[in-house]
Amino acid sequence: MIRSREILFLSVVCIFAAILAGCAGNSVNRKKEADARMRMGVTYLGQRNLPMAMRELMKASELDPENAEVEMVLGLAYQARGDLSKAEEHLRKAIAMKPDYAEARNNLGIVLAERKEWDKAIREFQAAAENVLYTTPERAYFNLGEAYRSKGDPAGAEAAYRRALRANDRYAPAYTALSGVLGARGKWGEAASVLERCVGTLPDYPVCWMELGRSYLLLSRPADALKAFDKVLELSSDPDTRKQAAGYVTLLGGGK
Repeated sequence: MIRSREILFLSVVCIFAAILAGCAGNSVNRKKEADARMRMGVTYLGQRNLPMAMRELMKASELDPENAEVEMVLGLAYQARGDLSKAEEHLRKAIAMKPDYAEARNNLGIVLAERKEWDKAIREFQAAAENVLYTTPERAYFNLGEAYRSKGDPAGAEAAYRRALRANDRYAPAYTALSGVLGARGKWGEAASVLERCVGTLPDYPVCWMELGRSYLLLSRPADALKAFDKVLELSSDPDTRKQAAGYVTLLGGGK
């Protein structure tokens, strides 16, 4: 016969096990709800519905306070609200939870750049770009180039834009940024070569055709410039872009 003390012990063990199972289940459910609320917050953020985004994201953080992704998105929401101090706070919290969180570092760099803290921003962009697990390093390299350019370091900007294109030769903004830095230094031949690469890789991108036409004008190549501006008119549906291109075509005696 099992003694009463043994029965009591077995009962306690069973109750404790049930509590643990219940807690584990509750924890899983809280994480699932936190993830769902975070995704809803991201949707609201994309719609620029900031109050609803904040409500969902703050609830997600409450449900899963150790979730680095939630903290990063909260940082983006505060950035959208213009509260850069709170944005930095949550992005740093995300990085503290997950030190190799490249996307959070890239976004922190953007916040710091908005505050014109160029050296701090550069460190974050470099850390993000050099993370071998980051799936879009071209974005961090591009942002690094923008920070160097704003800081007044065109050589650093040029190197960063080139790294962006090595990471992803279809990342269009890096072509125009690189050509702009080269042109500002009087290297119009190199700028045109970069833009020729752009239209060769992205032939349907009218921005590069526009900048290529302008570069050809500065290189005294009007016939090539006219072809580039005609290509802009063929590709672009933007009224302002078309107006500019049409003006160049008229200037060059085309469209007769």
